[in-house]
Amino acid sequence: MGYRIDAFIEDGKPSLKIWDIKDHSLCLSWTYDKPRSDQNNFSQEEIQRLFRKLLLLTLRDDFNNVRVFTALTEGGE
Repeated sequence: MGYRIDAFIEDGKPSLKIWDIKDHSLCLSWTYDKPRSDQNNFSQEEIQRLFRKLLLLTLRDDFNNVRVFTALTEGGE
């Protein structure tokens, strides 16, 4: 699975958008969610929120790559 990554700053707020290349769907959208006066001090909670979203995206990608095999018993069931 491929992704297009858009990282940008809009109105002083860092933002990240990750798009699925195959179907052009938005997989992850994150914008720093603190008041403008606090922009220079990234909070630990906000960084954790971003990494949580990135981890979930990675796990979703791994889950989609799983193959399921069925084993037949001697009786063919």
